[in-house]
Amino acid sequence: MYQNYFGLQAEPFSIAPDPNYLYLSERHQEALAHLTQGLQGSGGFILLTGEVGTGKTTVSRALLEQLPESTETAFILNPMLNEDELLASLCDEFGIRYQKRSATRKTLTDKLSQFFLKANDEGRQCVVLIDEAQHLRPQVLEQLRLLTNLETHDRKLLRVILIGQPELQDLLRRQELRQLAQRITARYHILPLTEADTQRYIAYRLQVAGANRPLFSAAAARKAHQMTQGIPRLLNLYCDRALLAAYTESSAEVLPRHLQQAHAELNGPADRRSGVKHQSPFWRWAGALILFVASAIGSYSLVRETAPEPDRTTTMQYKAAQELASVWGLPEPPLDTDFCKWVEQYDLACLELRQSLQQLRSINYPALLYKRDKMANLVTDGTAIDTNGWNGAFLILYQKPLADSPDEKEQWVREQVREHVSSEWQKKSSEEQFKALQKSQGLRVTGKLDEATMAWLASRASDFGPRLNKRASKES
Repeated sequence: MYQNYFGLQAEPFSIAPDPNYLYLSERHQEALAHLTQGLQGSGGFILLTGEVGTGKTTVSRALLEQLPESTETAFILNPMLNEDELLASLCDEFGIRYQKRSATRKTLTDKLSQFFLKANDEGRQCVVLIDEAQHLRPQVLEQLRLLTNLETHDRKLLRVILIGQPELQDLLRRQELRQLAQRITARYHILPLTEADTQRYIAYRLQVAGANRPLFSAAAARKAHQMTQGIPRLLNLYCDRALLAAYTESSAEVLPRHLQQAHAELNGPADRRSGVKHQSPFWRWAGALILFVASAIGSYSLVRETAPEPDRTTTMQYKAAQELASVWGLPEPPLDTDFCKWVEQYDLACLELRQSLQQLRSINYPALLYKRDKMANLVTDGTAIDTNGWNGAFLILYQKPLADSPDEKEQWVREQVREHVSSEWQKKSSEEQFKALQKSQGLRVTGKLDEATMAWLASRASDFGPRLNKRASKES
């Protein structure tokens, strides 16, 4: 309706996945790089997660276009399959012929195994991409794991890329899938667009559609980002409605009020029953963070509910938490949720300690260092550690062990400790083993499984996640 008015040749913000409108932001490119690197490794499973509409399918399509011609690919779009249907779908995708009426699970598995072996002999790689993988049944995931058991001495013959919403991570935490979870060698949680990328995204799609001038004011682009939080699918919906609103008013460009009108149409009018301003969710988040770090940085007053805008301290603390989340590949923390409770959904745990710099380096995870002026500085790989004004307290994230019960966690700890103490110490009591480990690694010697020791074990149990010093991690 508005295309002729604005001089457009096509709809710029259709939600259909048109490859002509493919825009890879910096974060999408980073996700693509993680997937590509994962395929070059020797593992069997790669995980890509993200909220609804963040562009996971966009990344997967871009990946398919970049794969070499020697790659055999199977793209499963419908995950609502049982084990037999999955095997049959894979045979169909790979072009493997079989008797559809009489094929058994063993027949299909054998044909797939023969195909993978032959492909490997001919120098071809087999890759399976499964979209909306959060809907896969545990039995189907286990069947996939069994298929990846086929391997040579240095690599798997089948690579599986699981693409889904954050619920996929919950699914993979299930007890019966712990073997599969341990085979995931590359993970990436795709984040929404930044404000700058949102502006480029809007401009790019308009240009592809034939626009020869900017159609969104800078303020309107910022408003679009604010309302959609940078989620591409929502941006398409809002921008399409905003263009229609501007056309209705005969406006030469989209203004913030047109975005507001689009918001009202898509979500209903705002609640105007009361003139009382509700407390911003930021204060609830900031208050929770302040309480969490109070023991480390000293007591100070909570933000007043009537404060019109956040003070510099709480703003900087929230920004530091955002940076720490970003280093782990997590989305932007919500404003109305306690940060440490929020990271638990990603199998991570918070750890706040007062220990020496040597002990922090030994644990080897990126950290927020708290200063006497109540600020928090992020230190990560390649960052020079500035201890000026540091009060000795820091906050880190670490990966929790994949254990669903206290007994499994205890077994995991025993196995990890055995990896790092000599056979002589393994015959001694748990207390003596912990003391030996803590002393040798520069940790505070308690003879107990304290949080610092747990974080140290976690950093050595898996390569997953960032490190304070990647080089030291590899050497250990």
